Amino acid sequence: MSARQEALKAIRDQIGDRSISYNTTITALSEEYETDMLDLVDTLETEFGVELFEELLDEVETVGELCTVVAKATKDTGTDED
Repeated sequence: MSARQEALKAIRDQIGDRSISYNTTITALSEEYETDMLDLVDTLETEFGVELFEELLDEVETVGELCTVVAKATKDTGTDED
């Protein structure tokens, strides 16, 4: 499983909804699922052993974009297992 897929799985697990997809917006996570983005980012950072910089996260609009940021961060730190 790629780091991007692993990130999606972690997000689904954190929120508790398997229907979340790469196209789900960050706004929907906040509004529909009442997700605290800081908690979600903390979970992803811990799970993947990376630091997700705020400058990168400011541009993120969808779950897919967030997963891509996580995947790139794992490659930058050498922790990607692909």
